Amino acid sequence: MNYKLLKGGHLPDRKCREILELFCDDLTATQIADISGVSRVTVNNYFRIIRSAIASFCEAGLYTGQQSPVFNNGVTCGTGNNPAAFYGFCLNKGKVSTDWLRSISLTAIEQLHNGHGAKNGGSVTGFEAYHAVADCNNWHLYWLDGNKEVSSMVVNALPEITGFWKHTKSRLQKFRGMNKNTLYLHIKECEFRYNFRNDDMLIALTDIINARRHSTNKVNENPVLV
Repeated sequence: MNYKLLKGGHLPDRKCREILELFCDDLTATQIADISGVSRVTVNNYFRIIRSAIASFCEAGLYTGQQSPVFNNGVTCGTGNNPAAFYGFCLNKGKVSTDWLRSISLTAIEQLHNGHGAKNGGSVTGFEAYHAVADCNNWHLYWLDGNKEVSSMVVNALPEITGFWKHTKSRLQKFRGMNKNTLYLHIKECEFRYNFRNDDMLIALTDIINARRHSTNKVNENPVLV
């Protein structure tokens, strides 16, 4: 297998494969650097390449049947050092899907949580498809169960989304002081790891990178994530 397909990579195939295998084992960049003999800076560069490929694959919605609208909604991210950190969660075909909600406020989330969305005469629209919204600034999950019309869907999705949220918090809270501009890539990595937890992750990830299925929506074209 040609692991030089990691675009931007300069390491030999053997080292690329080793980094990919250790990434699948969920080791940190420091741990991988110690094991592989590759500098931590280089490992982190490869991490970003891998995470960008994962994010674009998840955006395409190939395993949920629903394409992520994040980079098509024309809404700008929060400004300065405090970018928006709200993510919508929904369950499609037994898989958890996440969307970066760059246009929503905490007040709007609370309205949705309390059942004051558009269907109940409120002013919050466009979020009816989500079962829950996560505030990753405060690590709080808001279930959108106030509306009786969607409450049964929330109940059905509750076990999977609860499991995903526990998985995500456990992984991301370890990154103390993590730059919020990279949060999106980490959320998408969590989505991928959770949905493919029962599969051979190395095979799945190698297929994603090889196929370049994500070529139409490149994450690194978004300046916020650079």
